[in-house]
Amino acid sequence: MIDDPFWVWCEYHAPADERIDETTVFDQYLMQQGNIWEYLYVRGTFPDAYVVRANWGEESLRETLEAMLRGESAIHNAAMWLLGEDVYGKADLLVRSDDHPSDLGSFHYRVKEVKNASKVKEYHKLQAAVYHKILSKLQGYCPESLDIVLREGDGESSVAYAEIAPQMQHHFAEWRAIRDGQQQLQPLAYESTGSPWRKYANRLIAERQDISLLPGIGPKTAPKLRTQGLQSWTDILSHGKDDCVANFGRDDHYYHALARQQNIPVFRPGEAASIRRRGRIVHFDVEDILMTVPSTVTRPHIYMLGVAEPDGSTQIWTARGEKDEARMWTDFLDWLGDPADVALYCWSDYEHSKFTQAANDHPQLADRLLAAKAALIDLKEEIKGRPFFPVKSYSIKEVAPVCGFHWSQADVDGMGAQLMYVDWLKTGDDSIIKKVEQYNREDVLAMLAVDQFVSALPEAG
Repeated sequence: MIDDPFWVWCEYHAPADERIDETTVFDQYLMQQGNIWEYLYVRGTFPDAYVVRANWGEESLRETLEAMLRGESAIHNAAMWLLGEDVYGKADLLVRSDDHPSDLGSFHYRVKEVKNASKVKEYHKLQAAVYHKILSKLQGYCPESLDIVLREGDGESSVAYAEIAPQMQHHFAEWRAIRDGQQQLQPLAYESTGSPWRKYANRLIAERQDISLLPGIGPKTAPKLRTQGLQSWTDILSHGKDDCVANFGRDDHYYHALARQQNIPVFRPGEAASIRRRGRIVHFDVEDILMTVPSTVTRPHIYMLGVAEPDGSTQIWTARGEKDEARMWTDFLDWLGDPADVALYCWSDYEHSKFTQAANDHPQLADRLLAAKAALIDLKEEIKGRPFFPVKSYSIKEVAPVCGFHWSQADVDGMGAQLMYVDWLKTGDDSIIKKVEQYNREDVLAMLAVDQFVSALPEAG
């Protein structure tokens, strides 16, 4: 309801055969980690908590209510069900408090939600507030606040119910209107709707040639443009370049729409590719792990570096765990040599932060790492607008196929690669890391393909 009301609309009104679950292995991992942290927190903080065993339905609700009536000190996986209103969920914890009576007796319960996050987010508050609302009706007493527990080491936060209740009630009203068919919704923008309705929403966006099919127009910008009469990228073309400049202060949207209409990259008249060059050209990419895994990964680190040279040759360096990272960087820096005359192309500014991270983690290499960082050139920024591509975004995964490059492994992406790296560390199965190395190799070859394609385009007439 906060981010994409159309997703909620789909749950009630979209054709059932359009539902396609795209939950990834990494998504499953994150959910698993959240469940593990919740279990560890409850076991460590409330060892005597009653655990509701029934998974769902009336039996789960009955078990929860019986535990409340008994006055258990804490109840884990409590079923919260507002009968007659189609509102239900499972609270992580109900914690007994003896400072005020309720219909249960001389005590009442408080909601405590456990989140594997470093800070409280708006949806955390809203989810907990829904449970708080239901609990208050069940026990006949509404506590003034509810609690949200953050991941280990980040503490917990108390949220005043009165602070969040109006927003919750607003979303309830919106949801009921959607459920009851009082609102007909459309997707906000391309890629704004998540699984299992992502493909359905994107198809609707494509069919209407929506304005959000142009780069830089997302779920916040697209609705504003629609209110101005710019529903599709064809509207941009019909209004013309001058109108585009008058409305947006630049002509980018016009040329992106023109590229989409012609389905080829286009330059402004008289322009050509303008990629900065130095004496030596190297296309560069990193793979890193952002999470920690007990007994395997104790700190986020970079575990793989890959390069491609203009002749198509590639090289990959891989660290076998965080203690091997310094050796990997040293081998790469030795291969690179003096970076003073190197164009070290990357895609986006992500690699800049990774050099800084490595310099902080390995002070003995800091001078060499920062010198190599100075050689970085963001190839994405070099080619944006020279030419304008018929793409929805300037992700390398969008741009490279226009230039004739395609990846060979559909089952590997940046997030999933992290889990594969962990599996490799745990099992020693080199076939796992070989797939990640191929993924990294193809990323740098994709950059090389874009570079060569753009550089070969003739100047616009």
